Amino acid sequence: MNNQFIFEIGSEEIPAGYLLPALRSLQENFAAALLELELEHGEIKGAVTPRRLTISVDDLASRQPDKTEEITGPPKKAAFDADGQPTKAALGFVKSRGASLADIQIVNTAKGEYLMIRQERRGRATRELLSSLLPELIKSISFPKSMRWGASRISFARPIQWLMALYDGEVVPCTVEGAGETGSLTYGHRFMAPQAIEVKNYDQYIAALREHHVLADPEERKAAVLAEITRAAEGSGGTILTDAELMETVANLVESPHAIRGTFDKKFLELPKDALITSMREHQKYFAIVDAGGRLLADFVAVNNTKVKDDVVGAEGHQRVLRARLEDGLFFFREDQRRKLEERVADLDGIIFQAQLGTMREKTIRVQALAEKIAAIIAPELTQTVSRAAYLSKADLITEMVNEFPTLQGLMGRDYALLDGESAETAQAIAEHYMPVRADSPLPVSLAGAVVSMADRL
Repeated sequence: MNNQFIFEIGSEEIPAGYLLPALRSLQENFAAALLELELEHGEIKGAVTPRRLTISVDDLASRQPDKTEEITGPPKKAAFDADGQPTKAALGFVKSRGASLADIQIVNTAKGEYLMIRQERRGRATRELLSSLLPELIKSISFPKSMRWGASRISFARPIQWLMALYDGEVVPCTVEGAGETGSLTYGHRFMAPQAIEVKNYDQYIAALREHHVLADPEERKAAVLAEITRAAEGSGGTILTDAELMETVANLVESPHAIRGTFDKKFLELPKDALITSMREHQKYFAIVDAGGRLLADFVAVNNTKVKDDVVGAEGHQRVLRARLEDGLFFFREDQRRKLEERVADLDGIIFQAQLGTMREKTIRVQALAEKIAAIIAPELTQTVSRAAYLSKADLITEMVNEFPTLQGLMGRDYALLDGESAETAQAIAEHYMPVRADSPLPVSLAGAVVSMADRL
């Protein structure tokens, strides 16, 4: 590759949620720096794993363009005395530019005649510029939380272990406090191939890491995770439940994905579907398996960062951990059913909505009144359903399940409402009243859900 630059920051394992935003930050900050330095370049590529952030760019100009600068100085009348001799103003101007009186030109401007010096500025070499840029580039990467280590004043998501920087196949020399000197080495998988690898260019870097059990390309790694969990689910009688967010998280937790299928006691299928899925995904990052009808099976798939010698032994370890989680979930679910949602509404007085706006129960009453008014205008036939759904909408905040898994708010309200004998329409509106949770999230499907959702936001 001609004039290729490749830079890798090797570190201890960075949290999965930090990786892709950090890579984007690194790419954007590098692009901005190159623009400021007036260095032409090709596409800035990126690679990332829990242990490394990497950027590469082809066709990076070898030096800045040469420039002709025209520097305007003091006015002519202040630069020369009555005898035509240069004054301190002229001499100071010449000295400040490293020039001589012979270099002075007189130019006409809108304000009159001024001194001007025309100088040729030679562009600096890219290798020199990169040496100065790299420490600042590391500091510019933003993380939700950073840390310092040792006596270092530099901060990063996790301690930096190595730096690799090459331009046109040669090391870009640089020393970063707390991270050491740049070199031409990267490192393979921490456990399966920890040895150093000599890097020559980006394509060889990606290929060499692959040979050493590291899939550095995030899209390639995500595809490998999908292939692995699909393979692991074979023989279960079902398929992996689609979960794009979990897929991305898991892909950023590992460098070399290896999936294992495990099972759990069918008694845990008593748990509502969303509660069971959440118990598996939030803490353990396990994928659920469903049958052709979308019903959960008593199987799951875990993704390891290493290939185990015995899948059965590996599965048993995951099963023990999951069983403890599901036992807690089942206990909470059964305990919650001792009281109906309606009985929990009064307990919302124990949750402050906002200091100046009262408790969550007071908010609930306001939402109920607003929802009834909206329904009376756009769907009078739904007024009773809307009123009931609004009244019960926040009651699941008091339950053990939502206390353990806050993302289940509304969903557990729906499930408990059905168990309490509420109508399906009321239960659906309870679940939908939090929608949309983000600008790009799904909207309520039912009109009753939409009405309660609007009232909740007014």
